[in-house]
Amino acid sequence: MVQPRRLLLLVATFVVFAAIPALAHADMAQKLKALGGKPCSATSEFICVKISVPLDHFDPTNTQRIKVAFAVRPADGVSKGLYVTATGGPGSSGIASADSYASSFAHGVLDRFDVVFFDQRGMGRSGNIDCPNAMAAYQTSTSNDPATTTATFATACTQEAHSAALLPFMGTDQATEDLESFRVALGSPSIWLYGESYGTQYGQIYAAAHPASLKGLIVDGVVDLTLTGPQFWTSASHSFESVLNTTLTICDHRTRCLKDATTSAGDVYDALEASLAAHPIKVRFPLANGVRVERELTLGLFQTTTSGQMYGTYGRMMFLRALTAAGQGDLVPMLRLAYSNAMLNPQNLKPIVDPTWSDAGYYGVDCRDYAYYTGTQDQRSSAFLTEAGQINAAYPRIGGATFLSDYPCVWWPGSDVAATRPAPLINTGVPTFVIVATSDPITPVTQGRAVYSHLADGYLITTIGGPHVTFGRGNPCPDNLVNDFLISGRRPTQRKTTCPGSYVQPYIPLAPAKASVFENLKAALVSFDQQFAAVPEYAYWDGITPTATGCAVTGSVRMRATSHGEAYTFTNCSFTDGVRITGTGTKNNDSGQTTLDVTLTGRWNQHVRYVDGSHGKTVTLVD
Repeated sequence: MVQPRRLLLLVATFVVFAAIPALAHADMAQKLKALGGKPCSATSEFICVKISVPLDHFDPTNTQRIKVAFAVRPADGVSKGLYVTATGGPGSSGIASADSYASSFAHGVLDRFDVVFFDQRGMGRSGNIDCPNAMAAYQTSTSNDPATTTATFATACTQEAHSAALLPFMGTDQATEDLESFRVALGSPSIWLYGESYGTQYGQIYAAAHPASLKGLIVDGVVDLTLTGPQFWTSASHSFESVLNTTLTICDHRTRCLKDATTSAGDVYDALEASLAAHPIKVRFPLANGVRVERELTLGLFQTTTSGQMYGTYGRMMFLRALTAAGQGDLVPMLRLAYSNAMLNPQNLKPIVDPTWSDAGYYGVDCRDYAYYTGTQDQRSSAFLTEAGQINAAYPRIGGATFLSDYPCVWWPGSDVAATRPAPLINTGVPTFVIVATSDPITPVTQGRAVYSHLADGYLITTIGGPHVTFGRGNPCPDNLVNDFLISGRRPTQRKTTCPGSYVQPYIPLAPAKASVFENLKAALVSFDQQFAAVPEYAYWDGITPTATGCAVTGSVRMRATSHGEAYTFTNCSFTDGVRITGTGTKNNDSGQTTLDVTLTGRWNQHVRYVDGSHGKTVTLVD
C-alpha cells in the first residue's frame, strides 16, 4: 500500500504545482489587463501597456503628464519578480527587441520572472521622436565648418522630431522614475535589472534612487557615471584607437588578410584616411538593377564606418575585408558598410527609418545627462573643438572623430545642464554584476573596473577580447554566471572571473579576380556562397524586409524572408570574373542548410544544384 500512496502523493503534488504557474501567469496578465494592456503584436509573447507618468517627476507643481510604454511577458511559472532589461543607446526601443531578446533567454529566466522591456520616454511607443532626414544630411555633409554644420543639425533634428516640449525632461533621472512608477502600478514587485551599454547608466541611476526596489543589478558594457562628458569621450577615444590599432595588427598576422591588403593594414588605413581628408573619393557603385552609378566616399562616412565596425568581433572582420579591398583599389565594400552604418538606403541614399532607434532620442537624453564646458554656445563650441584637436593629436586615426560624438550637445536646446556628476554607486545589499570586455571600444574596460571598485557586493566578469556587450551573445562563461544568479540565486564563487573570448572573427578572404584560379566548379560555388554571405547588405539584413543589391562584378541578387528562413533570386550575379550565376537559392534557419538551384555562365556553362549542409560542414554538387 505504500507505493500507491506515494505515487498518489506525487501525482497530487504535480497537479498542484502544475496549476500554480497558470495562476501566477493569469495574475500578472490580469494586472496588465487592468492597466489597459494588450498583446504587443499578433505574434508577440509580450503584453504592452502604457501608463501615465508626470512629465517632471521632481516638480510637484507641474501637473503635465505623458504616457510611457512597457512590455511584459508573464512568467511561465511562479514569478519571483520583474526581470527588467534596459537596452542601449540612449535612443533604442526596448519593446521592438523584446521578443528577439527573450527568445535567447534561459528557460529558467522565463519560468521564474515576469520579463519586462520598455520604450524610454520619447522613444518608440513612448513618443517616437526621431529625425532621420536631419541625421542623413549631417552624416553625408562635406562641409569643413563643423560648428555651422552641427548647429544646423541640432536645429533641424529637434524641428523634425517635434520634441521641444519633451526635451527638458528626457534625462535618465526622469526616465528611471518612469520605471518606478510602473513597478508601483503593478503592486510593487521586486526588480532584477539588467542594463547594457547606456542601460548601465540607467541601471546605476535607478539603483541609487530606489535601492529598496532592487534584488539584483547586472551592468554590461559599463559607463562610469562619475566621469564628465569630456572625460568619458577621452576614455572612449583612447579605447577606439586601441581597438582599431589591434584590429589592423591582427590583419598583418593573418596570412590571407595580409595577402589581400598587399601591405600593412595600418598603411592602407592611413593612406585612405589621408586621401579622404584631402577630398571625397568617387566610387562606381553597383545598384540592384545591375547599373553602376557614381557615388562619393567622404571622410565623415569613413570615420562613421570605422567606429561602427569596431563594436564587435564580426564587425571588425568585415571592416578588414572592406579595408583590404580598398588597398586593391576597390572602395565599393567600404561604401556598402558606410551606408549600413549611416542608415542610408544604398539604392537611393534616402534615410532608413529604423523603428528600433532614434537619433533624436540619443541626443535628447545624452545632452541632458552630460554638460560640456561653460560659457556661451560659441565659447563651449570653441572649447569642445580645441580639446578634440588635442585628442586627435594623441589618437590620430579615429580618436578625434570619436571625441566629437557628442559635439551636437553644445547646440542642443536646453543642454546647459549642471556639471555635477553622480557619486560612485555602492549599492549596499544588492548583488551587482559588472560585465566588461577588454576590447570594448565605447565603454572601456577601465570604466567597468572603476564602477566595480566601489561596490559593496560586486562581481566582476571580464571577457578577453570580445564585443561591446557580452551577456547573451553566445559566450557560455558570462552567460552561465548570470543565469545561475537569476534562476537559482547562486553567486560566483569568486569576486573576479576572467572569460575567454576572441578579438576578430576568422577573416573571409576576398573573391579571386578570375575564375581560372578555381580548382573546379565546386570550389567556385563555395567561393560564391562565401562572398554572398559577406555582402554587407545581406550580412546586416534584418531577415524580414525584402531587399535587393548589386553584386560585386556584374548582376544583382534579391533577398526575401520565408516561413523557414530566406530565399534568394540571382540575376547574372558575379563576385569573380568568369563565374556568373542566375537562379534561386534558399537558406533554412533551423538546419543552417543553403541550397542553390542555378545556371552558370562563363568558365562553366551548366545548370547545377548546390547544397551546403548544416552550418557549412558539407557541400554537395548535383549536376
